[in-house]
Amino acid sequence: MPLRRGTIMRMAEIYDLLSEPERATAFLRTIRNRVADAGPRITLDALSATFAMNAGNVGYAVKIAGEVLDSPSAGDQAVAWAASAGALCAARQGRFNDVEPLAQRALAAEHPGLLRFTIGLGQTTALLMTGEPVRARELAQQFTDFAELRQPGRAIGEVLLAHVLIADGEFAQAAALLGPAAATLERTGYSWGPLSLTLLATAQAQQGNIAATAKALSRAESRHGTKSALFGPELGVARAWQLASMRDPHGAVAAARDAARMAERGGQSAVALRAWHDAVRLGDTRAVDPLARLCDEADCAVGRIAVAHARALAAGDGAALQAVSERLVAVGMRAAAADAAAQAQRLGRG
Repeated sequence: MPLRRGTIMRMAEIYDLLSEPERATAFLRTIRNRVADAGPRITLDALSATFAMNAGNVGYAVKIAGEVLDSPSAGDQAVAWAASAGALCAARQGRFNDVEPLAQRALAAEHPGLLRFTIGLGQTTALLMTGEPVRARELAQQFTDFAELRQPGRAIGEVLLAHVLIADGEFAQAAALLGPAAATLERTGYSWGPLSLTLLATAQAQQGNIAATAKALSRAESRHGTKSALFGPELGVARAWQLASMRDPHGAVAAARDAARMAERGGQSAVALRAWHDAVRLGDTRAVDPLARLCDEADCAVGRIAVAHARALAAGDGAALQAVSERLVAVGMRAAAADAAAQAQRLGRG
């Protein structure tokens, strides 16, 4: 059975634009079983890797993407899909050294289109985790500038930049970008829509804007599903910060732990590491063991500081918490640094 390019793109549209990922996945499997030629089959495999990634099946996505990239039959479209999925999955798994080679291979494919933003999220995630916030911001700004005023690229670029700003504690600026971006992306059906709302809820919660947080989080939850399951842990983290803004510290810690465990179950070690660190920022004194384990899996500058933060809080060591705060400032995590400093101050008063 010959396979036209339009058929493949139609499957991507069903998945992304019509918000029917189960239907698209089933259709893809049916078509693939009828295709004899290696090239089209590899292209369908690459698309299935993207579907699997979005659905949160990171291990399977990495396996299929690797097979596509090893195939001599892979054309540019297959390489772009597979390598972009591979780059983002590697970043979220904590395989930071693999991110840039995959990113460059994807960008070298002809016309990567909106996939360049998937690549960018992988790159900026890796840079943030390895303690290079300045480079992460510069790269995110480049993606935003590249899109100029064209939508939805401009809005997606602003989500990338806001993701970096939140890590740096610039919540008001992030929210200012995410409000209009979310409004644009909600209409597209892309997984960037639920992610933009999730990040908006997080940014609003960190500013104590309870009503705005509730509105953004409700919209994020209503639009979250299979196509955005990859970002399920971020939704849990947003709930944690919402509870913290409502002065429910026990609920906040529990929600952050749930988000971290969800990420761990999905093989997203780097994401789990950040979620456990959020739990520590919220007052969790029992996060040392999971953070130490994850740091072995996803060794990076932020992970090592997170472990130190957890140990200092568990020990009730104010001086160590102050030292952690200074280390967090050095890697561009000023909100986390403020949390550690506040914990140190409370211990000093105690």
